Amino acid sequence: MKKIEGNKLVALLISASMVTVVLAACTVDYDKLNKGINDLGRAIDGKSTVETSATVTEADTSAPISATEESSAEETTPVPTGTATPSPTPTPTEAPAAERVDFSDYSVDILSFSENFEVTTEEFEESSHSEEDDEVLFATFAGTRMVVTSAGSDNIRDAINLIVDGFYKEAEGAYKRMADKAKAELTLNGVIEEPYAVNVDFEYMTNGRTFSVLMSYTVEGRAEDETMVVDFASFDMLTGQYITPAVITYYPVNFENSLRTELENAIKSRPAQGEETEEDEEEVTTPSADEFEKIFVGPTSVETQNHSYAMVYGIADGQIYSSVIEMDAYADFFNRYGASVFLG
Repeated sequence: MKKIEGNKLVALLISASMVTVVLAACTVDYDKLNKGINDLGRAIDGKSTVETSATVTEADTSAPISATEESSAEETTPVPTGTATPSPTPTPTEAPAAERVDFSDYSVDILSFSENFEVTTEEFEESSHSEEDDEVLFATFAGTRMVVTSAGSDNIRDAINLIVDGFYKEAEGAYKRMADKAKAELTLNGVIEEPYAVNVDFEYMTNGRTFSVLMSYTVEGRAEDETMVVDFASFDMLTGQYITPAVITYYPVNFENSLRTELENAIKSRPAQGEETEEDEEEVTTPSADEFEKIFVGPTSVETQNHSYAMVYGIADGQIYSSVIEMDAYADFFNRYGASVFLG
């Protein structure tokens, strides 16, 4: 019979006890159990070497995969962003045309100056009243309106109407301002001191080549608002060219100053009209050349075989003065274009 040493006997007994306990508790991992028995035996013998580093399985050393990496790894289908529907561009409401009220007179004349040049004039009168009491008059607007309805071309027609219609609208604006002022006076004071009257007028003339318009409007009513506005425009009927002294002469300033002097002399030399009292003679004054604030020159219907004439207008102290003047004396002032227009 083989004799077992005491220490080994103790080890075997302990190992057997452990096996019995483990078997009683659960399923036994025999590989680990054998390894543990061997290690225990070597420890008892003093020959066991304790492993200081644990064996790490490949599964333990692999880095954990974060949720962020998982989500980035998955392919995501981009969701298309809907294109915003543009807001519709609002279409501005066309401003209604100004309406005339209370026409007391209306007439239309069509004048043909040449085969393809036609002017339409209209006499009108309108007024503005209180909405609460129609008997309360704010302002009146009356006079003549003109428009070129036919010309050599649409461009010529539009060029003339642009100037003429612009002046008419300026007068219409003065009428509306005065009506508003009278309305405010009625609201503040309960009465209107005096209604306003705005009158506009267009005088036109032609020599077959040049068409000119003398435009004026006056505002009457309260003294501080009374005014007179005068303007003048000449056009080449063949081209629509806007004619000014700078266009027809080499020396526009000298040309205008000469016309001022000529107009002064023409007014002074006019024969007296009828019998005048001493009071009338004192009131009648002739402006000097330098008192003419504006000077205009346009065509005239006066014709002779050997001489050329023009109508010259001067504005002084709110009055319009005019006279037919012979243009041959000013031939040296005209450039080639001016000579073709006024000297024939």
